[in-house]
Amino acid sequence: MINVVSFSGGRTSAYLLWLMEQKRRAGKDVHYVFMDTGCEHPMTYRFVREVVKFWDIPLTVLQVDINPELGQPNGYTVWEPKDIQTRMPVLKPFIDMVKKYGTPYVGGAFCTDRLKLVPFTKYCDDHFGRGNYTTWIGIRADEPKRLKPKSGIRYLAELSDFEKEDILAWWKQQPFDLQIPEHLGNCIFCIKKSTQKIGLACKDEEGLQRVFNEVITGSHVRDGHRETPKEIMYRGRMSLDGIAKMYSENDYQALYQDMVRAKRFDTGSCSESCEIFGGQLDFDFGREAA
Repeated sequence: MINVVSFSGGRTSAYLLWLMEQKRRAGKDVHYVFMDTGCEHPMTYRFVREVVKFWDIPLTVLQVDINPELGQPNGYTVWEPKDIQTRMPVLKPFIDMVKKYGTPYVGGAFCTDRLKLVPFTKYCDDHFGRGNYTTWIGIRADEPKRLKPKSGIRYLAELSDFEKEDILAWWKQQPFDLQIPEHLGNCIFCIKKSTQKIGLACKDEEGLQRVFNEVITGSHVRDGHRETPKEIMYRGRMSLDGIAKMYSENDYQALYQDMVRAKRFDTGSCSESCEIFGGQLDFDFGREAA
């Protein structure tokens, strides 16, 4: 059986990749795929390149290729790791997605499906054959709610009993690491993050917040097809700009420490990684692929 590791760009996912690389070098048939949304933090992209460089990983990089016509299926574009932050278009997958479908929102988090799940599945079916591969995902033993049995899916927890603190300790021993705090991981302004994490992200990356706000509110965004306006994406029926303004007067360190005391960074507090089969979605694949 062919093994395909879905690499999210985070520490836990990279640890799974390292474990699977030992198996590949021992003769197992293992492949690695990174699904790029175009909205990751620049340091996440640097981390992905360092994983390839330090571990000599044969990584395939994919971006969804959105067909602008509603009802028509989307495709994918294959890139090389060296194309990250050079030839690969920044934000394009997300911009093309909101042109066709509108913005994702709490209760309608179709972004994982459109940007990651569908193109990943199509690529693997095209290259390995449907039913001929097993997908590996970096979900830990201390994330039992996300460890859902699913045909063709296996998890890091099957290979290692490492919990979050074990992963962090392991990375401290490595020659490189992901150089951003947790609240900036995955898509920087992901709708699955708490409003507090989004507030911190807005303070950390004011320039990126302004750019992303234009991406999700501009005239190019499909609108009028749902009950709430396009800018209402986050918890509490809030917009990105609304969250930024709500926390604009808060002291950064005070907000951060309040979140630590409230255990907002603990495992399970909100999505730490955006995995393609992470249990967040319950869509019909055939319908949502278009």
